[in-house]
Amino acid sequence: MNSQVRTLLCLTLLGAAMPLHAATPSQQIDTLLAQDWQQHKLAANPPATDETLVRRLYLDIIGRIPTLQEAQSFLTSTDKDKRAKLIDHLLASEGSAQRMFHFWADLLRVQTRSNGGQGDMTSKPYLEHVKQRIRENMPYDAFVRELLTAQGKVWNNPAIGYYMRDIGMPLENLANTTRVFLGTRIECAQCHNHPFDKWTQMQFYQMAAFTYPLETNFTGISQQKGAFELMVQARKKPEMEASTRNMGRVFENLGDFVRYSKVQALPTRLLKLPHDYQYNDAKPKDVISPQTMLGQSVKCEPTGETTKAFADWMTSPENPRFTLVIANRLWKKVFGAGLIEPVDEILDSTVASNPALMKYLEQFMRDSRYDLQAFQRALYNTRAYQSEVTRAELLPGEVCHFTGPLLRRMSAEQIYDTFVTLIQPTPDLPRRHGIDSEMAQKIVYRGKLSDALDLLTSQEIFDGAAKASEGYERIAARSKVLRDQYTLAQKAKDKPLIEKLNLEIRSLEFVARTGIHDYVVVPAVARLYEKKTGKPAPPPIPVKQPTLEELKKAGQNRAYIDIPGYDIDQAIPREEKAAEDAREAIYREEIKRHRITDSDAYLQSRRVQAKDWPRAADLESPAPRGHYLREFGQSDRDIIENANTEASMPQALVLMNSELFQSTLKPHTQLRLNLAAAKYPDDQLTTVYQTLLSRAPTASEKASWTQASQSGLTIEDLIFALINTQQFIFVK
Repeated sequence: MNSQVRTLLCLTLLGAAMPLHAATPSQQIDTLLAQDWQQHKLAANPPATDETLVRRLYLDIIGRIPTLQEAQSFLTSTDKDKRAKLIDHLLASEGSAQRMFHFWADLLRVQTRSNGGQGDMTSKPYLEHVKQRIRENMPYDAFVRELLTAQGKVWNNPAIGYYMRDIGMPLENLANTTRVFLGTRIECAQCHNHPFDKWTQMQFYQMAAFTYPLETNFTGISQQKGAFELMVQARKKPEMEASTRNMGRVFENLGDFVRYSKVQALPTRLLKLPHDYQYNDAKPKDVISPQTMLGQSVKCEPTGETTKAFADWMTSPENPRFTLVIANRLWKKVFGAGLIEPVDEILDSTVASNPALMKYLEQFMRDSRYDLQAFQRALYNTRAYQSEVTRAELLPGEVCHFTGPLLRRMSAEQIYDTFVTLIQPTPDLPRRHGIDSEMAQKIVYRGKLSDALDLLTSQEIFDGAAKASEGYERIAARSKVLRDQYTLAQKAKDKPLIEKLNLEIRSLEFVARTGIHDYVVVPAVARLYEKKTGKPAPPPIPVKQPTLEELKKAGQNRAYIDIPGYDIDQAIPREEKAAEDAREAIYREEIKRHRITDSDAYLQSRRVQAKDWPRAADLESPAPRGHYLREFGQSDRDIIENANTEASMPQALVLMNSELFQSTLKPHTQLRLNLAAAKYPDDQLTTVYQTLLSRAPTASEKASWTQASQSGLTIEDLIFALINTQQFIFVK
């Protein structure tokens, strides 16, 4: 059958003659693709087998291969709708949320510890917030609007992490925003008119003016500026010299309670053109009013509600690039390349490889109210996706017609989570969602003190700081001696003396900082208590001198009176215990299924596995340097979409020489349990192929193994060889 006849048959089977509105979204997509194939004299790729598709669906939707049990359950099913049902099941799973987290973490540069530690208070809450929104399948337009309008303190609104990710860099944040959500690169226009696109430097600054009023670099409490001005005036009076000499240190310590944990629009924060602006449409240092760069023109006063206007314009269905970009990004996620490439360098002259399909996908996204799961469901259910992969490499600039998905290497997270699957009999174990108890305690503590300090006037802060400053004055002489000795010890590299002097300095300064506690924080907390309860505050909790071990840690939290609404969330330990109990129940079910005789040893082994081998999304973002994920090419999430999916020497060395391979063969791993259940050599051969590749070995592979095993190779040698093949590492 020649390609033209084959394509005509596809058109008939896909219902090309029926009106588009009468078909499902998947059928409509297939019809538009088939029309494009006919125009270009192309044929559809052959349908993928169930064995190929089950592995592909698990990798693409939840980011790992199926377990042997999962694959067999699908392959032995006689349900004619089993493919659609599997897609529904996977999209609704926690694994799908984890896979989508990596998609968004690479785009939004989500890090557990961002900006060299400056964003620690917002990074983890923001990361968990993004995960939760993915689990909820929050409509995409609402998700973006929430990020762009985020203001307040992190304990009330963790979405502020979007702006805190670019702390103190509002122009860079605007460039990242347009690249991620509009697929448009305008960063060049920050310094001059864009050399390859139409954007001017003026347009860049007009766009940046929408979000520029947002201050991310807060380092002190709300009334600190007024207190600082009082300090400047007081220093002009000789009698105030001693009480104000160390007041700067007091303000700095007060700022530690709230540092880098708030985003707030400041009406007085206006964006001006740079001093070297060289175009004739304005003068250097002119104040710029917000104005949109494309689509419906939106202007507003720089002192108005600029972020809301910006978010409304950005997420509007009428925005010519907002819907197009997310539809194109998801198409690339599913099929391996965008209908528009690159996905984030769209110009007015850009034309999709299939314009009719791109237009339909945009409308489908709008009609589905930006439901990303529904959109992906339609793509996964297409005949095109469920075809064999296109193996020919797509060259730069070459048009892809998507006669099937492209052959791709696994991402770093897919490789790692596939090994987790080979190790853990149940890889997707129940785990509590959200920030941990330690982070929750920090947030509650800082939230209480921040809200309390905000109740003080500038004068009250100044008066308390003046008294606290006297404490630093009393230790100044002794502190200088210790610090001089510490400097000499550092030069001499005398580690024991360095540690001893460090503890003495910390102990001395703890005493000095007690004044801040007594004269500023305690009165503030008492006022917050009275405001919340309407009752007089109880006596403050006495300061407890820290132990030597506590002094070794950076910073010690003081105990303050309990205030309603500022308690540690007691649900956290309950949820952690519930997740632990759920895991234990799964382990016991595994014991029955695999007929384990030594249940105690198995339970101990599984608990270690759960601790040592969590899914990639449950680790730090990104993983630490040297971790398997980083060796496999995981993005450092410093730059948008900075992951590497190309073959690399570090990846090859890890697969061939690290302990990763041996970890899959330890007692009680999924792979080892599967082998133990196979009684005969032929059964073990089949089990290895089904566990690693979700298919049985071919006749030629069986013959090759018979010859290899007769030469002395073991089943472990076969596993090692298969793990290092393209069949294992590629998404077919």
